[in-house]
Amino acid sequence: MSTIKYAPLPVFIMDEEMNILAQSDEAAALFGEVQHFLEIVDEDSQIKARKRLGQKKKIKTELVMHSRKAKMSLYTVNCKWEQGKAHVICVEEDSQIRILSEKIQQHTARLSETDLELLLQKERLEKAMNRVIELSGPFIHLSNNMVLIPLFGDLFEEVIMKNEHRLLRQTDEETVDRVIIDFNGIGQIDERGVAALEHLIWEFQLMGVQIYLTGVTPDHSQWLHQYHFQANVKSISNLGQAIHQFFTTA
Repeated sequence: MSTIKYAPLPVFIMDEEMNILAQSDEAAALFGEVQHFLEIVDEDSQIKARKRLGQKKKIKTELVMHSRKAKMSLYTVNCKWEQGKAHVICVEEDSQIRILSEKIQQHTARLSETDLELLLQKERLEKAMNRVIELSGPFIHLSNNMVLIPLFGDLFEEVIMKNEHRLLRQTDEETVDRVIIDFNGIGQIDERGVAALEHLIWEFQLMGVQIYLTGVTPDHSQWLHQYHFQANVKSISNLGQAIHQFFTTA
């Protein structure tokens, strides 16, 4: 009785011509009764099989083989020669590939979840930033026809653009005829921010609204001059003085 009969793996013993001399029960169950090793090797792998297994030394290679359960499967083939006979062990790689594929899919899924979470975080951050920008130009009633718009942060184009439509709509809907734009909370000013502010003031004036600037510092004045601010507006030193001026009766 062959010593490989009860081997727990598909094992063959073959001669130098690749004739099968013995095979394990596992090999018989998987490949059937094989007479010649190349019977179970795919045609495209046969040249490789002859070359690699014919080296008559301990080698490890990969071959596409035919079995009873699959027409074509990739196998890792371990071969060791002793006294003119080759002991060949065939281990199907499909299961290993499947495990690897599952791991890759799991990793891809985790990356997708991470990408989605980052996207959601980005969207939440953008919404929060937009909200901050909107809050930098609130619409505060001082009287039925007078509104205070205090600006906060740096006066950049985006600050004006994000608030312009809302401010104009509220002004139109609420019959406002005087708007105080307070610079007290403004940090830096850039050229495009000045241009956007001029456009907003021009839109207000088309609606018949009188514009007043308050809280303009020397630094603000320098930037406004540098960026050619030419809007026809009235300037009052500070918000307190403006309120006193408008609400103190003679």
